[in-house]
Amino acid sequence: MEQAVVRESTTRLHHESVKRAITAMRCGIDQPLSLRSLAKIGFASPYHFTRTFRSVTGLPPLQFLYALRLDVARTLLLHTTRKVIDICYDVGYNSVGTFTRRFTGCFGVSPQQFRELAQSTQHTTQDLQSVEQSTVGSPEGTTLSGCVMVPEGFRGIVCVGLFATPIPQSKPLACSIVAANGEYQLHDVPQGNFFLFALGLEFPIQPQDCFSHDSALRAGGHSVSVTDENIVGDTDLFLRPPSPTDAPILLFLTELVQRIRRERQNHGAKPLPAFTEYLRGKRKNMLRQLGY
Repeated sequence: MEQAVVRESTTRLHHESVKRAITAMRCGIDQPLSLRSLAKIGFASPYHFTRTFRSVTGLPPLQFLYALRLDVARTLLLHTTRKVIDICYDVGYNSVGTFTRRFTGCFGVSPQQFRELAQSTQHTTQDLQSVEQSTVGSPEGTTLSGCVMVPEGFRGIVCVGLFATPIPQSKPLACSIVAANGEYQLHDVPQGNFFLFALGLEFPIQPQDCFSHDSALRAGGHSVSVTDENIVGDTDLFLRPPSPTDAPILLFLTELVQRIRRERQNHGAKPLPAFTEYLRGKRKNMLRQLGY
């Protein structure tokens, strides 16, 4: 019993240390924060702080900081009229070229294109709200499947994606849009080690929901290994509210919806299987384990 109390206390201290560092990142997003300075804020040595930070967030501290800078830049592009060059300096970059290259690498479009898409009247909210359960790719390849569970009262859709990095960014390697509480399938999944994420959007979906996901429900972030013979790792996803220690989601849904629309036009809709008794039983077990 005493050991359990110690472990719980240590876990709490670790989370408090990481939260202090993330708060410092947000407050000093334009400052040249180093690993040593962040570790000092977290009251730990750089080595132990890095281990703690990675265990809590899934990312090293500086990688989390770089992602956070791009996330803040996205917010400034969406909600201010500041020039791209000013936003570049606002989030801690000294080179507009470097900022533009990293932003484009994550979001798939340049900062200026991102702003223009967000300001355009041609949003994808109606597409998202009317899209049936759809998946991209051919079922002839390797298929990754699992269950999506949502909190009681959630009404909306869930976007599931497989990514090469522990931060959901750029284009997913495989993706699917599914209804709440059901099965998802990701087709044409390549072999290797990847990261599984899900994002829940509640109805009615607003235009900004396609470009920013700070308040959206989420799930996953864990690794999944895909080989010829099997898939290793948990593929079930239970959506939850965002946490202060969650890494930013560096993507937007316009490209995903357009990609699914193209697939549906080329190959026709691929509705996912209906509920089975297996899924119902699995959902009950997951809810019981999570205390619902």
